[in-house]
Amino acid sequence: MDLNYTSEMEKGLGQSRGMNYEEYGRSLEKQIHVEKLRDKEYHDAKSVASEMNSQIPK
Repeated sequence: MDLNYTSEMEKGLGQSRGMNYEEYGRSLEKQIHVEKLRDKEYHDAKSVASEMNSQIPK
């Protein structure tokens, strides 16, 4: 898999997931795991934002 990434992306993946892009690109299982975590975090954040927006007086 040919991945194009910046040093900031490499740093972010290392800090948040504990792996580098080379390791990520070699393992389909790791890619699936990371993408499932990202999807869960996205939905969790969207839920929190929605809850906070509903509590703001208009």
